[in-house]
Amino acid sequence: MVSIFMKNGIFAVRAAVLPAALACSFIFTTGYALADDSALALPQVMVTATRVEQPLADVLSSVSVITRADIERSQAQSLADLLQGEAGFEFARNGGPGAVTSFFLRGQNSINSVIVVDGVRSSVDQIGSLLVIDIPLHQIERIEILRGNASALYGDAAVGGVISITTVTGKGKPRAYGSVGLGSANTRQVQAGYAGEFEGVRLNLNLGQSSSDGFSAIDSSKKTNANPDKDGNTSNFFTLNVDRNLDVDTAMGLRYQLSSSSDDYDDAYGTATDKNLLKRETQNLGAFVKRAWTPNWSSSLDFAVSQMRYEDSLNGMLYTAGDGSWKNGVSTGTQRELRWSNTLQALPATLLHFGVDYAQSSYRGEGDSAYEMRKSGLGSYLGVTQSVQALTLQANVRNDKLTTEEPSAGDAAKNEQNINSSLLGVGYKLGGGWKVNGTISTGFRAPTAYEVAATPGLKPETYQSREVGVVYAQGVSYARAAYFESHTDDAIDTEDYVTYANVGRTENKGLEAALRTQIWGNALALTMVSQDPKNLETGKRLARRARTYGTLSASRVIAGVEWGAKVYAADERKDSDYSDTVLPGYAIASLYASKEIEPGWTLRGRVENAFDRKYELASGYNTPGAGVFVTLQYQPK
Repeated sequence: MVSIFMKNGIFAVRAAVLPAALACSFIFTTGYALADDSALALPQVMVTATRVEQPLADVLSSVSVITRADIERSQAQSLADLLQGEAGFEFARNGGPGAVTSFFLRGQNSINSVIVVDGVRSSVDQIGSLLVIDIPLHQIERIEILRGNASALYGDAAVGGVISITTVTGKGKPRAYGSVGLGSANTRQVQAGYAGEFEGVRLNLNLGQSSSDGFSAIDSSKKTNANPDKDGNTSNFFTLNVDRNLDVDTAMGLRYQLSSSSDDYDDAYGTATDKNLLKRETQNLGAFVKRAWTPNWSSSLDFAVSQMRYEDSLNGMLYTAGDGSWKNGVSTGTQRELRWSNTLQALPATLLHFGVDYAQSSYRGEGDSAYEMRKSGLGSYLGVTQSVQALTLQANVRNDKLTTEEPSAGDAAKNEQNINSSLLGVGYKLGGGWKVNGTISTGFRAPTAYEVAATPGLKPETYQSREVGVVYAQGVSYARAAYFESHTDDAIDTEDYVTYANVGRTENKGLEAALRTQIWGNALALTMVSQDPKNLETGKRLARRARTYGTLSASRVIAGVEWGAKVYAADERKDSDYSDTVLPGYAIASLYASKEIEPGWTLRGRVENAFDRKYELASGYNTPGAGVFVTLQYQPK
């Protein structure tokens, strides 16, 4: 057993609404565009859509890319804030940065998506929540977002899509780098690192801290039992990436990330003097070996172990067995993953991708509802991409064997599944930069460890998805529009959070469009989504997902300063599946500017929610008002 824990560390369109607008916008964005042609150049390859490198213009599924330059320019405070406005992405948050956050891809539930970090699937907790959504943005080199059902490539829960993160690695001459930042709510950020390549070794070492006094997570005028004091947060992080080439055909490397946070939060059902504190720690250790066996066949072997620890306290007290002092207490989890993947150029126009994924997880909780759960999965997959002149064909199949069990209960609390997933896609180049694409796929989400503990006999949710679209890629312009639909059978739900059931069917269908281009020296990015996510049994809309949302961002260099603005808007959303409360629609604007003041030194500024709009992402929870943030960055060329 590998143990890397720190004992006392801290962690946590309506489809017919806007057809004319969508036709006019016809859009696809890859983040914040620069105001020069070289920076607007399209990314050359994508990996996430097929699990192998593929020219962006040939990708059949809906994808987008966020580069390192985009991340720096955005000056976003979190991954959720960075991704807001990307086509197909929505999020909800119970307060400010650091609070509980849910991602929604293509209108699917928050646990129906996958995050991949450096090619390895990120771990989740016992309820299926993603554990790396608070990854420091300065540690990210690139993000690829694959929208739509990808179970045939990534297995369990990839039905909403996949967010693939590539972390920063060492390259070029070894050098130090870092940044300091200050902002509203006494926000303070500092990070420093050393990266580069020497004697064949590529190294990136980085550490830092961010903190904020925050604001009251809950609006105490609406929920009077909540403590009205400020809810601050502090996070610490450390990362080490090192790799080297052993010879011309073989490379190996090591990855380690540690993230710890301490977040105050409010309880709407507590008292006005309660102090709630959630401490979270996650650690990830991974190693890989890559080898080219022949000019046409290469393999990669990845091993990763992840550990998480939640400490949820009330007024300074954690749960102690037998005293009932606090209902949540301590939760821990460990996940081990082994992945063997292969790429084979079988024929000049035929690319095969095949491999095996194995993962084993264990979860343990102390509190009023103590539990111990184990989960294991073995997935095997095969993918084929075939080019025939202007035609591109893609086929993927995958089989997953999953077992979830409560050891102390034996077979009475054991859930076993054997599930197949598939994807078929076709694309045709029309010439002049135009292409039409279509995919049809099946997928699944297996019951989480918590759901099996409550109701062992659950069946997996199953999905059938379809998508058809048109793409334009020429020079600095990239546009994509798609119609999509996804149907769910045996959807898992609960009425009381004590037992669960396969209650019926859900669906989402709609139009999605985005554009990235340059007009008269202005870099523009535009997205719009019109969708209808609903429960087919009740006819009600799925919670916290808008029918229509989108964004417009623009930037331009004037007198050596890059100026930019972004506006995001979303219409009303249903707050919960169990109430009729509706969250009003809203629009917020952010402004940003950056200037290189000396070689390697850049001064950046951002005004968040510039017009101080009041809005809600969850009923009764506050969101950030107007704020100003300034960052001084040192990044030698």
